Amino acid sequence: MAEYWNEELETKPWQAVEAWQAKQLSTFIQRLLERSDFYHKRLHELEVLSKRINSLEALESLPFTTKDEIRRSQENPPIGQPLGTNQAASLRDIVQTVTSSGTTGRPVYYGLTRHDLEVWSDAIANMFFTAGIRSDDVVAHLTALPMVAGGLPYADGFRRIGAMLVWLGGFSTERVLSSLPQLQVTAILATTSFGVHLTDHCRNLIGCEPHELKLRKFVAGGEPGLSQPDIRRKISQGWGIRHIREIMGLADVMAGLWSECEDSSGMHFNAQRYVIVELVNSTTGGSLPWVDGSTGELVYTTFDREATPVLRFRSGDHIVVTGTSCPCGRTAPKVRCIGRTDDMLIYKGMNVFPSAIRDIILTRFSEWVEPYLRIWKDRVDQVRFDAPIPVEIEARRGTDPNTLGAIAEAIAEEVRKQLQVRVHVSMVPAGTVPRTTYKTPLVYVRPTKEVQG
Repeated sequence: MAEYWNEELETKPWQAVEAWQAKQLSTFIQRLLERSDFYHKRLHELEVLSKRINSLEALESLPFTTKDEIRRSQENPPIGQPLGTNQAASLRDIVQTVTSSGTTGRPVYYGLTRHDLEVWSDAIANMFFTAGIRSDDVVAHLTALPMVAGGLPYADGFRRIGAMLVWLGGFSTERVLSSLPQLQVTAILATTSFGVHLTDHCRNLIGCEPHELKLRKFVAGGEPGLSQPDIRRKISQGWGIRHIREIMGLADVMAGLWSECEDSSGMHFNAQRYVIVELVNSTTGGSLPWVDGSTGELVYTTFDREATPVLRFRSGDHIVVTGTSCPCGRTAPKVRCIGRTDDMLIYKGMNVFPSAIRDIILTRFSEWVEPYLRIWKDRVDQVRFDAPIPVEIEARRGTDPNTLGAIAEAIAEEVRKQLQVRVHVSMVPAGTVPRTTYKTPLVYVRPTKEVQG
């Protein structure tokens, strides 16, 4: 029997959910006009009247909000408004701040009132409940940074479910691994790359294989990758588990938004009680339907957020819809994240996500390569490449060195055929690409000559 956090809303027909959400818009827009200087200026200039915004079609007539605009609104903030001109609640009502990770630019800060905390805790609990976390679980929370969306907010979500929280984030990898059996941990929350790192180094650090630690569940997010079959298989085989679920959230909107159910065929939207999600064409901004195979960018409106609400926020997350129905009974669309706008590269006019390059390599060549690679840029702001994009890929241990040249050529040719971009592949020894305890990037900037010297 399927279990739900909010059965009525999670199983209601999706069109009915959207119709209910649309009824919340008029009140939400009015609050924006009254409380947010940032949106008051934007909407007043457009002569937006709240009574006209009462459908999702009407919502589509309003402008998008970008992270850069929110970031600029926080430059030189007025006294009493440390969160910028979009701070829509007084300091005495804001009880917590959260921040973006800052991996794609200067960090942006957001606030939460007590009401917002309640909303976030409920939605994040819904996300983890969908991912199979239950009150009898002991969860190792491996995010080291409390202030990011995946830090303290996720801890609140676990506690809301009633699971036993074991916050090991920030300890050494050896301490993390050795604590799992001592505390009888049943589930891990980590980034995908750190989960692979734990799998690779368990034997060397504590003298046993991961499957001996008797973990039952692995939940990961924070970066694309867990949907890649080779990465999922590596974690599954290493830990001896089948319960592997991907999640996704966003500090700008809600720390917990999407999660895989037991069908593991894509992440359901879990925040429908508090957030509207749209799918748009990333180039034209036009609305796209929620149909199987549709691809586009996710846009969010937080109709029940007090401190720092956002209206039609462009997430930069590009997804493919993997389903609009599910054996679990949930009606929200299911998606896979295929990349982020901030990560996009351009080869001679052709856009390409680093994660797309990785997915092709791991899908076709996993027999000969490790799930670690890095793409090199010459400078931080480089997006365009006129020459083939440099890619270093770790060769799997035991691969015949005499075959590495042929493997590199085959990879380059496969990427060219599927993505219409050229890459220059260098095969490097296993262990070359740095590992981290948070997100392991795919793109690196070459050291300057001064640094090299």
